[in-house]
Amino acid sequence: MLGWAEWQTLFYQKAGADNRISPTHISLYFALLHEAGHTLAIPFYLQRTIVMQKAKIYSPVTLNRCLKELHVYGYIDYRPSYTPGRSMVGLIALENDIV
Repeated sequence: MLGWAEWQTLFYQKAGADNRISPTHISLYFALLHEAGHTLAIPFYLQRTIVMQKAKIYSPVTLNRCLKELHVYGYIDYRPSYTPGRSMVGLIALENDIV
């Protein structure tokens, strides 16, 4: 299993080659990486206020948009919920063969 440093390196490699990724996406991804802690590939409940503070995102609309985009782009597994505190996020293991 990849450690935090390897996960970070692979993300930078993949995101660097992906023109769709903005600084807000990067900030959000690293806030999620920090929230995941040592359980990197295990889904966890999203604590929106904490993640927003860590990522320096001040709008819930921006947070939701970036979460959905990171999911569509294949960086995270985002499972939204209409029940507060029940949305889940899992980081998707990034491949070593980055294009």
